[in-house]
Amino acid sequence: MGARLRVTLARAVARRCPYCGGRGVFTSWFALKERCPHCLTLFAYEDGYFLGAYALNLIVTELVAVGVTIWLLAATDLSVLQLQITGVSLAVGLPIAFYPVSVCLWMVLDIAVHPPNQGSGRPRH
Repeated sequence: MGARLRVTLARAVARRCPYCGGRGVFTSWFALKERCPHCLTLFAYEDGYFLGAYALNLIVTELVAVGVTIWLLAATDLSVLQLQITGVSLAVGLPIAFYPVSVCLWMVLDIAVHPPNQGSGRPRH
């Protein structure tokens, strides 16, 4: 894994701007600012830009929820009701908890595919 990818992934997990690492890119848990307050990069430069982030969020979190539930089924003596409560709680809670990270990870994927300073056509400002 390249150094740039490691840096941008670390920024995404920390909910920072993947371009400059600046803080404060979210106005709330679910609302990303239009631009980075530090480097002024425009985040959603086209309609529907973050649709992939929503899919990424649901796929990753639901796979984790199912995996944990299956592991609990095999490794513990929890009742069916306890497994159902745990599974549903994970299926609802994980996408909410992972949402801002998935948005930042989506921008990291965009940076990996379209590096910002190589004539990608992606407007930064």
